[in-house]
Amino acid sequence: MAAILILSGCGGAGTSKTGDSAKTDGSGKGSSQNLIFGLSGEPTTMDPLVQNGTHGRTIKLAIYRGLVNYDKEGKLSNELAESYSLSADKKTYTFKLRDAKFQNGDPVTAEDVKYTFERIANPKNNATFRNELSVIDKIEATDAKTVAITLKETSAPFIHYLALPESVIVSKKWTEEKNGDLNAAPMGAGPFQFVKWTKGQEFVVKKFDGYYKKDRVKLDNLRFVFYPDENTRVNALKAGDVDLIDTVPWKDAAALEQDSKLKLDGVSGPFMQLQFNTQFAPFSDPRVRKAISYAIDRKTIINTAFNGRGKPIYGMAIPQGYMGYNEKNENYFDYNVEKAKKLLAEAGYPNGFKARLLSTSQFSYHQQTAVAVQSELKKVGIEVELDLPDWATRVKKNTEGNYDFVVAGTSGDITDADWLSNFYTGGPARLNNSAFFDDAQINKLLIDGRKELDEAKRKEIYDKLIDRALDLSPFVYLSWREQAYGMKATVGGFKNMPGFLSFQSGITLEDTFIK
Repeated sequence: MAAILILSGCGGAGTSKTGDSAKTDGSGKGSSQNLIFGLSGEPTTMDPLVQNGTHGRTIKLAIYRGLVNYDKEGKLSNELAESYSLSADKKTYTFKLRDAKFQNGDPVTAEDVKYTFERIANPKNNATFRNELSVIDKIEATDAKTVAITLKETSAPFIHYLALPESVIVSKKWTEEKNGDLNAAPMGAGPFQFVKWTKGQEFVVKKFDGYYKKDRVKLDNLRFVFYPDENTRVNALKAGDVDLIDTVPWKDAAALEQDSKLKLDGVSGPFMQLQFNTQFAPFSDPRVRKAISYAIDRKTIINTAFNGRGKPIYGMAIPQGYMGYNEKNENYFDYNVEKAKKLLAEAGYPNGFKARLLSTSQFSYHQQTAVAVQSELKKVGIEVELDLPDWATRVKKNTEGNYDFVVAGTSGDITDADWLSNFYTGGPARLNNSAFFDDAQINKLLIDGRKELDEAKRKEIYDKLIDRALDLSPFVYLSWREQAYGMKATVGGFKNMPGFLSFQSGITLEDTFIK
């Protein structure tokens, strides 16, 4: 068996009280170290197997750890697993657990790992990534600190799905005592333990002294305060009421950058796209979808919806350095109204057509993206009616396929190329696919890419897949969206993680300090 060991980095320094600004020497010694994090929303659930949004993931990664997670550099890092090995047939992963404790003092055991993934596999629990983890055939706890997970077939991305915040390990004993309800008292093996959740106001955690990374955590207390209104959230940071905020509005980014008492940490990872219902006649034709890609000036989208912040996408939404990225595809499309009109005429729509674009009025950048698309497509004769419900209704319509086309802001979930499966696998409407788009060649390439373990061969598979995807264009990619955290200049250690992993930046709270 080939042993695989990923080393975790060390780091961190001291922090100071919010509102007291008492400095330390960086050792974390002295007065109690408290930090207030202003979040853009309140989690709807704290059951870890559910993807509960960026704000929910931030809290989740303070409390829990997985067998592996992505570290602050975006690399896989062993967490509760000290090491793991892969069998000769590449289908059995054997994990050796480190001596870690849950926050109730119980040791993390192989039975807890087995229970966690059996719980995810139970359809009654509505785990977000149940389908991705359904490749698991069986799980055996061979002793207290050894667990073997056997897959139905080889799977290159499997270890990446274990790194998701929704794959963190829960205590079997604790969960059963709570009758499966982890909302009232979440409890994991991460750096902070639950104190209280005051609904509509705040979620409070404190340092877990038994955390397996001894002396790593410098914060004593961490309060997540909910600020759903973006102006209130930004003003709280400017006034010094909070130390750190997520989801900085684009209109405020420049002002935070220019304030010497504050700093901005932004990355381009999430992206904006159009998804199509391919049962709506015009959008069943790839020529029409490509025409729309040529018809939209991406700079108009960025200026209208994002205050000029962001980068246009005229090819595929694949970050540089990720498998599948190819510089030649950066400008596969361009802004070309005449070419758009020509393609529409070839498809039988020389005078355009009418279509309903689903977005939402709840988030201004979604609404303004829709407005800009409407304006751009009018130039080629496409008359767009905007459908702008609240966010919950928009999501419902999206997943039901109740749209002609839809504005989406999204990201890959993992850094492995299999993130494409969630978007391109054929079938009825899902959150991230173009409804009813179903191409046998793409489906096969996705399966082949998942099973193949040789990196060079995988690259060949994904190169073919991307060529096919661009040719059929079931999505029109619009722009990379800057995702930013704002914080006091004295905050250190917290890092906005690169690429698709911005939504998992909460894991760096174990390193966060105030100078």
